[in-house]
Amino acid sequence: MLDPGLIILRQRLKQLNVWPDAGDQFLEMMPHFLWHAPPLTETDAQWLPQVVDDATKGVDIGAAYPAFFQKLLSSEPLRQSFLSALDNKCNMA
Repeated sequence: MLDPGLIILRQRLKQLNVWPDAGDQFLEMMPHFLWHAPPLTETDAQWLPQVVDDATKGVDIGAAYPAFFQKLLSSEPLRQSFLSALDNKCNMA
C-alpha cells in the first residue's frame, strides 16, 4: 500500500497533467528502495521553487528533474514541502 503522502502527490500532479508516464511503474518499485531515501540538501531547497513553478506550467517534472523527482517520491519531508509550495502557488493564481 502506498504512503498517503505519495497518493496525494500523485493526485495533485495528475490534476496538473504532469504525472510522468513512468510514475506508476516507479511507485511499484518504491517499497524495495524507500529506505534508501537520501537526506535533504540545500540544493533540494533551492530547486523546489523551480520544480513547483514548472509543475504548474505543465512541465513533466519526472523527465525534467529525474533526480529531484525520485527524491520527491522517496522523501516525506521533501514531498511535504513540495505539496505545501504547490498549494500556495495554486492558491495565489
